[in-house]
Amino acid sequence: MNDIMEYYKNLIPFLGAALGRHYEAALLDCRTKKIAAISNSHISGRSVGAPMTDFAEKIISSGEWKNKDYVANYSGYAGESRLLRSSTYFIKSKGELLGMLCINMDTSDFQLISNTALMLGGLEPGITRVAEHDDANTETFQDSVSNAINQTLHSLYAETIPEHFSRSDRIAILSRLQDKKIFMVKGSVPRIARLLGCSIPTIYRELSALKTAESSEPAARQD
Repeated sequence: MNDIMEYYKNLIPFLGAALGRHYEAALLDCRTKKIAAISNSHISGRSVGAPMTDFAEKIISSGEWKNKDYVANYSGYAGESRLLRSSTYFIKSKGELLGMLCINMDTSDFQLISNTALMLGGLEPGITRVAEHDDANTETFQDSVSNAINQTLHSLYAETIPEHFSRSDRIAILSRLQDKKIFMVKGSVPRIARLLGCSIPTIYRELSALKTAESSEPAARQD
């Protein structure tokens, strides 16, 4: 099982070099739900260890991968204005989804050239946007910390994310983020503290409380 993933992992640098700087190649390990290898990561801002996107999670939960070998040419969105064209190949073995090989093409420069050509011809360039909610095949790429926080907030609150978080809110959010191993990412605590509107020491206190609660759970079950 590990051999096939190692094969694809070694393929990622080659794809990045062969396709060029406008193409990001990323290998997602579905067993850990994290990126195992990535090249030209400047496109999405992600790195090895970043969690999977909502779109990838939806593919897994829906079982779409069972009847397809790949999905191609769907929209992606990175940062504030970077439009991507994405394709994903499913790595399967004995009925199990081991990973996904993803190719993301940054179309920003090509769109700029197209718009410039239209303006030179006296025509008004159109504005291309990624559909926000009505397109089932739309993926949003962010760095590992922001991606994990957004996924967590939307899973807990859907579209009604509160402006201020209570202590119970913080505990629930931090518990989810801890499950995603996001605190292993350097610099994650200050960013999370800022987003939750609390201090860095507060985050560490809550994490310590979570750890204490988890360690006491087995004893509580034995009573």
